[in-house]
Amino acid sequence: MPEKILPGPVQDTACIREAVCIDTRKIFDSCKDKDCIEDLRFYPTQDSQAAIDRALSVKAGKAELLYVYIDVEPIGFNRGFYTVDVRYYYRVTADAFVGAVRPVPISGLCVFDKRVILYGSESTAKIFSSQVVAEGADIQIQKSNVPTAVVEIIYTK
Repeated sequence: MPEKILPGPVQDTACIREAVCIDTRKIFDSCKDKDCIEDLRFYPTQDSQAAIDRALSVKAGKAELLYVYIDVEPIGFNRGFYTVDVRYYYRVTADAFVGAVRPVPISGLCVFDKRVILYGSESTAKIFSSQVVAEGADIQIQKSNVPTAVVEIIYTK
C-alpha cells in the first residue's frame, strides 16, 4: 500500500503524512539556575562618577541586560565534560540626589560571572558549522534566515 509523501509544510488535507524537516541538536546535559544578583561592582560613566562624588544619597534604578558572552572549554582531567563560563553585562541606571534639587540620573556597567560544568559527550568527532559570526558583525546578520550547514567528522581507528 503506497503512501504519498510530499516535501513541504503539513496541511490538513495530507493527514500529516508529508515529509517535514525537523532540526534537533544533540543535547547531552543541561542546567537551569535562578540567581539573586547582589553586591556587584558598579562601574559608573565619567559624568556619573562626578555626580556621585557630589551626591548626598543615591537611589537604585533599573538594570538592563546588554550582552551575554559564553565560553565553552573542555575539562582536561575529565573526558566528555566542559566548563561553560557565562558573563552578563548590565547597564544600571540610578538617581543621585545632590542637595534639594531634582535628582541627577546616573548610569554605569555591572558584570556578573557564572560557571557551570556540563557533560558534552566523549565523542572524538570534530564538528564544523557555517553559523559562525565574525567579531564585530552586525546583529542583523545573526538573525538572517540562511540555512545552517553542519559537518561532523568521526575518527575511526
